[in-house]
Amino acid sequence: MAQVILIESNKTLNDLISINLTTYLGVDLIHRHNAVDTINLLSILPTVDLIVTNQAVRNEPTAQLIENYIIANKLNTNLIVLGSNAKSFDNVLHISDPKNWEQVVKITAKILGINDSVIARRILPDYVPIPVRYFLNLDNVNCDVFIRIKKSPTEYQYIKRIHNGDNFSKDSIHRYIQQGLDDLYIPKDAKNNFATYLSNQLVNKMENPHLEINQKIQIMGESYDIAVREVLKLGFTSETIQLTEVIIQNMVKNFEKSPEMSGLLHKLINSDTGLLFQRSHMNSVVASEMVKNLKIKDDKAFEKIAYASFFHDIFLTDDEFLSKINSNEELEQAALPDKEWDKVFNHALDAANLLRKHPEAPTGSDEIIKNHHGASNGNGFSNSIDTLPMLSKIFIIAHNFVLELIRFKELGGEPKPITDELFKRYPGPEMFLLIKSLENTLKKKNF
Repeated sequence: MAQVILIESNKTLNDLISINLTTYLGVDLIHRHNAVDTINLLSILPTVDLIVTNQAVRNEPTAQLIENYIIANKLNTNLIVLGSNAKSFDNVLHISDPKNWEQVVKITAKILGINDSVIARRILPDYVPIPVRYFLNLDNVNCDVFIRIKKSPTEYQYIKRIHNGDNFSKDSIHRYIQQGLDDLYIPKDAKNNFATYLSNQLVNKMENPHLEINQKIQIMGESYDIAVREVLKLGFTSETIQLTEVIIQNMVKNFEKSPEMSGLLHKLINSDTGLLFQRSHMNSVVASEMVKNLKIKDDKAFEKIAYASFFHDIFLTDDEFLSKINSNEELEQAALPDKEWDKVFNHALDAANLLRKHPEAPTGSDEIIKNHHGASNGNGFSNSIDTLPMLSKIFIIAHNFVLELIRFKELGGEPKPITDELFKRYPGPEMFLLIKSLENTLKKKNF
C-alpha cells in the first residue's frame, strides 16, 4: 500500500483530499502539520511515496524545506505543492489553485500508477464521516451512527453509538467534541437521506412560529455553520439551497419584526454563535436599517443585502483572523504566507462568483459582495468607493461598522468613535449622508 503524507490546514479541503485518496486510491494516509513534523517522520520512514503540501504553513516555507530535505537525502519521495505557480521538476509538481483537490487526486493516481480501471474496481468504504458538530442540531437520527476505532495501521472497527430513530442528548455530543472526536460515521447508503433529514430538521426548527428570538438566533447560527461548509464542499445542492434560503429569509424576517435595531444587534453579538454568523446577520441588520432610513426604492434591497451578508466571507470560514482584515495596510502587516494572502485578497471576487451559481439569489447581490471591501473588481481593498452602486456603498458602511463594533466588544472598549472613523475613511458629501443616516439611527436608538 502506497504511503502519502498530507499537510493541509484547511479542514474542508483536508477532508475532501483525505477521503478521496483513501477511498478511491487506497493509500495509507498520514497527516502532518508542517515541514518540521514531516521531516522528523521522513528521518525514520524514508520510503514515503508522496507528500502533498501547501506551499507555506503560516510563516514556514513548508514545501521548500521538504524539497530541500528530499534532495539532500536523495529520497525517491514525490512532492505535490498546492498554491504554487513554480515550474515542476522531476519529483516535484505544482498546482496553482490551492483548492483544486480533484487535480490532487488525479496527479496522485498518476504518480502511484493507479489507472481508471483500478479506481473503478475499488470498493467504497461501508461508512462515511459526518462532522460531530452536525449532531448538535438533531434530537434523533434516521440511521445508525458509529464511532471509528483504529485496530491497526490499515484497519478500523466501527462501533454503533446511536440507533436509527433513537433520541440522544446534546450533552453526549458535547462529550465527543471535548474528547477531540471530529467525526461520527454513518452507513454509506444512508448519506443522501441523512443530508436531506438534517436539512429538513434544521428548516423545521427555524420555521417554528413559537420560538423566541434568542432561540431562533441560536439555531440559525448552528445552521449557518453547517450550510457554509456544505456549500464549500458540495456546491449548491437541493439540501444546501433549502438551508441557505431559510436562513437568509429569517435574517430578513428578524429585521422586519424587530422594532429597534439596537435590540437585535445586542441579541446577536451576545449570542452563543460563531463570529462569522454574528457578523453576517449584523451586517444584514445594519445595512437594511440604512436602506429603510434612506428610503431606497428597491423592492429586493433587503433580500439582496441578506444574500450578500450570508456569502460575503464564505471563503474565510476556516480562519476568523483572516476575516478581520479590512484594509491593504492590515493585509500587509499580517505578513501572511502567499496562499493565505491570496485568499484574503481574492475572497470578495471568489464569493461573488460562487453566489452567481445560486439559482435563487437576486440579481445584484453578487455585485454587493464583489464590492464589499471597496474594490470594484473584488480584489483587495479600496477607500475610493464613489463610483460604486448605492447598495454596495451602504453595505460597505455597515460592514465597517460591524467589524469595529465586534472589535470593541472583544477589547472591552466602547463603540463611540466608530462613525467618526467612517467619516475619515470615506469623505465626500454622498458618503457623509450615508454615514449620517447610520449615526442618527444609533443616537435615536441609544445604541
